[in-house]
Amino acid sequence: MLALLWPSLAMAAGQDMAQLEKLADKFVQQELAQRPASYKLGQLDRRLALPVCARPTVAWADPAVASGNTAVVIQCAAAGWTLRLPVTISEKKMGLVLTRSVTAGEVLQESDIKLVELPNPSLGRNVLGEAALVVGQTMRSGAPAGAWLRNFMVRAPFVVRANQPVKVLAGGDDFSVVAEGIAAGNAAAGEAVSVRMQSGRVVRGMVQPDGSVRVVY
Repeated sequence: MLALLWPSLAMAAGQDMAQLEKLADKFVQQELAQRPASYKLGQLDRRLALPVCARPTVAWADPAVASGNTAVVIQCAAAGWTLRLPVTISEKKMGLVLTRSVTAGEVLQESDIKLVELPNPSLGRNVLGEAALVVGQTMRSGAPAGAWLRNFMVRAPFVVRANQPVKVLAGGDDFSVVAEGIAAGNAAAGEAVSVRMQSGRVVRGMVQPDGSVRVVY
């Protein structure tokens, strides 16, 4: 419902309400241009007779509430009137799908994925919605074009592989040692891996982005 914040002015020559609605619609479109959201504007009361305004302005009624059931304010300082127009904003649930068929072990590129609106948000469980979470990741298994990308389908690429020579950076309170060893398994940066040292001892450490393994005592 329309709320008129200033007393209505009964005048013969009035402001075009349709024009104000178009102005408000343009404002909301621009505000939501970078957001996956749809909206529905209310309507102004055509019975209102307001002085014509050459430069009406539009703003959010409450800038902190620009989603759900909210409103915009259409104002004309020169003519002394302010109108409140309800707006309902619905955030769309977006998910990533594959643009081509991929096989297990492939590293995904930006061209391999695209954002698509989920037809039913309740079916979007585990579906990834940000390209940054996917680009550069490795597929755990193959999938056809059009498949939704879920979090369990991708993993970080291995920087250490089983039986690969690795540099071990061991250290404690008052010492640090650099040595060579053989990785006992595959691991991505940030994951733990066991390493067999030349002495035969097995240590376990955290894989670093450069492929070395850090062991803290």
